[in-house]
This record gives sequence, C-alpha cells and structure tokens, in this order.
Amino acid sequence: MEPNIANPHLEEDLKKRSRYLLGFVIVLLGILALRLLYMQIIRGQYYEELSKNNRIRILPVLAPRGRILDRNGVVLADNRPALNVVVLPEDVTDVARTARRLAPLVDKDAKAIEQAVIKGKTRPYDPVAVARDVDFEQVAKVEMEMFRLPGVSIEAVPEREYLFGDLACHVIGYIGEVSKARLEEMRGMDYSPGDLVGKNGIEAYCEAALRGTKGRRVVEVDATGRLSSVLEEVAPVPGRDVRLTLDADLHAVARHSLGDRAGAVVAMVPDTGEVLVMESTPGYEPSIFAGTLSPTQWREIMNDPLHPLENRALRGAYPPGSVYKVVVSLAAFKAGILNPDARVYCPGFYSMGRVSFGCWRREGHGYVDFVRALTESCDVYFYNLGRALGVDAIAEVATQLGLGRKTGVLYNEASGVIPTRAWKRKRFGQPWHPGESVIHAIGQGFTAVTPIQVAKAMSAVLNGGYVLKPRIVADEPRIVERDLAIPRMQVEIIKRGLWGVVSDPRGTAHSIWDKDVPMGGKTGTAQVARGYTSKLPDEADIPYRYRDHAWFFGFSPIERPEIVVVAMVEHGGHGGAVAAPIVRDVIKGYYLIKGSRHDQVRADSPTP
Repeated sequence: MEPNIANPHLEEDLKKRSRYLLGFVIVLLGILALRLLYMQIIRGQYYEELSKNNRIRILPVLAPRGRILDRNGVVLADNRPALNVVVLPEDVTDVARTARRLAPLVDKDAKAIEQAVIKGKTRPYDPVAVARDVDFEQVAKVEMEMFRLPGVSIEAVPEREYLFGDLACHVIGYIGEVSKARLEEMRGMDYSPGDLVGKNGIEAYCEAALRGTKGRRVVEVDATGRLSSVLEEVAPVPGRDVRLTLDADLHAVARHSLGDRAGAVVAMVPDTGEVLVMESTPGYEPSIFAGTLSPTQWREIMNDPLHPLENRALRGAYPPGSVYKVVVSLAAFKAGILNPDARVYCPGFYSMGRVSFGCWRREGHGYVDFVRALTESCDVYFYNLGRALGVDAIAEVATQLGLGRKTGVLYNEASGVIPTRAWKRKRFGQPWHPGESVIHAIGQGFTAVTPIQVAKAMSAVLNGGYVLKPRIVADEPRIVERDLAIPRMQVEIIKRGLWGVVSDPRGTAHSIWDKDVPMGGKTGTAQVARGYTSKLPDEADIPYRYRDHAWFFGFSPIERPEIVVVAMVEHGGHGGAVAAPIVRDVIKGYYLIKGSRHDQVRADSPTP
C-alpha cells in the first residue's frame, strides 16, 4: 500500500487562510486597544465621573437666609426648620406617573409637580422641591410610599418666617421660587431651578447679602437612587443679617391707626433721611409666597379690589392737594414775589375771565396774609401765587425737592408726575393754559406724588434745604442729594403757618391739637371726581371710588423737628378729619416709645 502524500496546493491554501485569520485577529485586537486607549486615557476622567454619578450624588445644601432686624434689634424675618418633599430629576424615569402618585400624598396638583420636575431636568442632579413645609402626616404618607417613588425624598431646610405677619410686609417683602427669566439673568451665580429668591422689598433689595452661600453633601445612593451613606459634607455659609432703620413698635402704631383703610404712612428723621415707618394697608401674609402658592390663593389676592400687594407708600401716586402749597410757598419765595405781610382778599372764589375757581371755604376767608393763608389753607391766596409764578417755576422747585422722581429707597417705585409746559406738549400735544397753573398751585390737575416723596420734600423744607435720599437700610450712608440753602427766615415763616394749622383754632387740623405734643403740619384733600358734594367728613355718602384722597403731613417738635410723618388715605375724604389723626397718633407714639426706652435704659443702668 502506497503512503498518503498531502496535496501541496491544499497546504499552501491553508497557510494563506491562516495568515488572513491572523491579520483579522490583529486588526480586532488593535481596534480594541485603541478603544481602551480612548476610554481609559483620552476620556478616562469623563467616564470615571460618569461611573461615580451612577452611585454618588453631589447635592446642594441650602444656606439659611440672613435675618431682617429693625433699628432696635427686633427680629422681623427669621428662619425655622421645615421639611420639603424633593425630587431628583435624574432618578425619575416616568415623570407623569411619579407626579400622579405623589400629588395626593402632599395635596398638590399633579400637573404642577410634573412641570416642576421637567423644568428641573436642565440640572438633573439638583433636587427640585415639589411641596414645601409639609406637615408630619404628609411626611408619613410619602415615607410609606417611598418604594414606589424613585427619586423622591424628604429634605430638612430652613423656612422663612415673618414674625409680625403682615406688619411692614411691603417693606420686608417676600421670597418666592426663582423664575426662568431670572435664572438666565443670574447665570453663573449658583442659582438653580426651585431656589427661593427675594421678590420684593428688602428681601429683593438685599438679596446678595441675605442669601448666603450653599453648602454641599456628597452621598452614595443605591440603584434606585435611595441614600445609602454620606461620604462628605460642606456646611453652607448663612446669609448676613440686615438691620433696618424702621421702628417695629412705631410701625404697629401706624398700622393700628390706619385700620382697615387703604392708605400709607411714612415717618422720617428729617436731618438724616432715616425711614422710621413705611406702612401700607391693606397688607398680606408674606410667608404664603415662600411655599407653593395655589392658583386659588393667587386669584384671591389679585382680585382683591384694595390691591394688598401694592406698596402705596412707594407706588401710590396721587394728587397732593393742599400739601403742595408748601412747595408753592417756597417757589414764590425763591422768585421774590412773596411778601409774607401783604394781604390778599379771598371772597370765596378766584375769577379768570369767564372761569371761576372756588375756595374750599365758600364764604371766603376775607383778607389773609401768608401765615394765615397757610394755616387756613386759603385756596384763593395760592391761586394768585400760582398764576403769578407759572407752572415751570413751581415745577423747578418741586423737582429739586425730589417730587416726581424715584427716591431710590427700594425697588419698584413709581415716579409720579410734576408737569411742565414742555411735559404737557410732549404728553398731549397741547399748550399749557393759565388756568392750569391756578389749580396746579393747590396740588390738583396733572400732579401726582407718592407719600415717600412728600416725606422727603417736607423734610428738606424743614431742615433748611438739605434734600436727603431716604434710607431704610441702617448701613447705608447719609446722602445729601442737593443743598437748596433755604434762608432761615423763610423756613421759620413757613413753620409758623404750619404750626398754626394745628394750634390755631382756625387751622384746618386744629381738631388734633394736643397741649402736650408740639406739632405742626399741613392738610390736603385731593379731588378725585367733580360733581359730588358730601355732608360727611369721610364722604361716606359718596361712592368709594369717587371720594377724595386724604393727606396730612406733620412734624414735631416745632423748633428742631425730630420726625416728619406723612399719612395718605385713599378715597378717605378730608385730610384734616381723616389723615391728620393718624399722623397725631404716630407722633404721640414716637414720644411715648422714646420715653419708655429712655426710662428702661435708666432702669438698666448700674447704680453708682
């Protein structure tokens, strides 16, 4: 039998195929090596972080906001511990289902929860608060259902607390969830969706100081996103306390005197610009905005005819009525046309051609000099001054005093209006008529000012011409915007007239005279609609929206005033009957509080 000799062609073919297979294997190994090089060397750090994020979370820890204090250290806004229900968007696969399961447990709308979580997807590892300040019963419900709610947890946080409810609420302001637009504005400033920021008042004005710096907590989680251990924690830095110039006790006096009427009270120290009181009524409960405000609550607030969110001290722009006569007096002195001793006859009206302008006292005041005209608020006397001065001369002094311009004391102020010839031409395309200067002289027509502006202007008149920026944060410096250098003689003559308003039996606010409280001031009744005549001091027999606005500004003591108080009651009626008693209450309260504190200091002082 002959031996089996291999086919040389077959052997060559096998060798050739082996080389191909070896080359293929080498190529595969090369691709694998390159991939490993890319993943471990080039992109190693990225994949390492990604791997860690599958088991490690870096969670922000909110910083407690700084407290807000009054001038005496009384705490107006503080923090208290609260529990929030939060969702980590990264750990939620079915947002709609999670929202439906969670909503009945925390008494919230499922759609609102779903939208909040979706909005938080932009920063998937930042918890989104879907229910704030929940009670223990709600916490228990959520804890029992936690196994069905991946990504949901309970978080302990500092909750804002306003210790005096709605007292001074418009000044203190409130916090609320940061808006999408605000997040864009504050990009790079460590704000996240769901964070609470100051929305109004001091909370917004001092946001940078109050907010503090977030901490962080590095935690390990299981496959469902549940916390298993805390690996590292960096404590947050609390916000700084902000001390105000306000006096909480005096605020309470102003609030009590205003009652349930829509209005505002501003009290200032005329030599420093410090605001002691800035009360606006009606108010609101600031704490409701820190939580999740329901659509029903929002509608109730927005549909309230008295507009409780409106800070009337800053945003309420009204005709000043006869309070404006102080400004006209100063303008007349400056123009050199006012002789305090010269007498003007008031028959009860002022005629200009075929038009007649009535005085508030229909039978007239007879012959009056300047002091008596200011004391009794004689319209005819000031009609004459207004006609002689013209609107531009009055407007120049008014704007120098700060009327018709934002004071800068807080955000969201109204500017008001101090009209001029040029203003009317631009606004209406019409010329200014002489009769408009007449009514402008008694604070009617186009003129509109805010209570804070009136307090600023009257303080400047009384302190001799130093126009001070009102300030409400104690750390802010005293700023003199302008020195009008009003001659002392002019200031004293004006003060004599204002003193008579209260002390003289013929004065328009003599009803508030108190022998123990030296006080001067000026009434103002700003007409809202013509054709209505009332027989009552508060005009209760006229429909509310047509009643006059009641003004009064007062100061005390006479020689060197320590306090200037402005009260405005919206649709309140006559200034002397309605607004003046409020100012009297605040000034009396000022002395009582000052005296009691002085006695307390003496009692606390060590006996030698």
